[in-house]
Amino acid sequence: MRKRILLTILAAGLCGCSSLAPVPQETAPPEEITPENWLNLWLDPFVNDGYTLTDHDQNGDPVSWAVADGDAEIRDGRLYKTDAADEYEPVALTAELADGSTVRYDRILLLDPYVAYVISYFSENGDEKETMKLAYTYNGSYWYKFNNDHTVLRADIGTGRLRDPAILRNKDGTFTVLATQGYDTDSIYVFDSPDLLSFANERLLQVNTMGGGQAWAPEGFYDRTLDQYVIYWSSVKDKGMFRNLTADFRSVDAPVPLLDCSFPVIDGTIVKQGAECLIVLKDERQPMEQYSRLFIGRSEYGWQNFTEFGSPLSGHQSEGPMVMKDLYVSGYYLVYDDYTRFQFKSLYTQDLWNGPYEETKTADTMIPLEDPAHCSAVPVTWKELERLIEAYE
Repeated sequence: MRKRILLTILAAGLCGCSSLAPVPQETAPPEEITPENWLNLWLDPFVNDGYTLTDHDQNGDPVSWAVADGDAEIRDGRLYKTDAADEYEPVALTAELADGSTVRYDRILLLDPYVAYVISYFSENGDEKETMKLAYTYNGSYWYKFNNDHTVLRADIGTGRLRDPAILRNKDGTFTVLATQGYDTDSIYVFDSPDLLSFANERLLQVNTMGGGQAWAPEGFYDRTLDQYVIYWSSVKDKGMFRNLTADFRSVDAPVPLLDCSFPVIDGTIVKQGAECLIVLKDERQPMEQYSRLFIGRSEYGWQNFTEFGSPLSGHQSEGPMVMKDLYVSGYYLVYDDYTRFQFKSLYTQDLWNGPYEETKTADTMIPLEDPAHCSAVPVTWKELERLIEAYE
């Protein structure tokens, strides 16, 4: 059984070790992106009260914004709720471009500011193994238990082996839980949750129709440009990562490759940064003693064009990456499973793509969880966190 894990995440001002920084490789020039499309990619589906709107397009030409719908207003280039706004306020914006044209952007949800991350995880061993547990952290430096490290969600159908739980936010502000159903199954678990306190509509969703019979470590996100959810997952037997689109988590389109690194990969996690997307994933080539490390990929425009890849970020055998942006100061925390040593490790960086990355130490920060494995994190507001704390503690 894994021991209780101590983990530190260094203060945001630390710089890193240059040997861990990714080395960008050559890529083909991207297709032409218009200012209208670039702004559509740049806008997040979930924005916080006080969200800063870009004042330029990808060419540096000026952009001005107005609220087209919703109880919101723009002051000094920032989007704010009005007094009449709901906790989850649907908003539409218009952008006036440099050529004088005006473009409307819908499907934006205005939330209160994020104050913490809720972390979902499972245990490999013990009486409550392969069930979902929850924790939270304000900035990554100390994790707090929900429900005293006990199960908050278990599977009652399928294999009953709920692994790699990941929480994503739905376009209305509620949540969906995705999880692996054991090792050799083409379907994943799906649960609906309004608040991460109650979970309903447990179901199996077949995402792998290619015959490999695996669907590992599913994660997902809402793409407001498509008005669809993207589910992405891994299959060692099919030698890579794949994705499906869905409108309701009850039916999906056929799986297609998420990216092509020219070698097998698994366990990817995607981070959106404006129009750009980054992905941290595991090199699944053999022998694992030589490979089995984390590296990063980049797409300059959206999540469908990962064509640049960097050198390894982590040492030894690493998997299950989770990225948390510090909510209070600049910087990112990359937490991963050093799985042959039965421990978590963490890297810190100011810049996910360019690095440098610094491996954290174990002196100042603690994860007081028993035998955690494969975590995933979703940012939450104070009202959401307060409801969870009151219920679970």
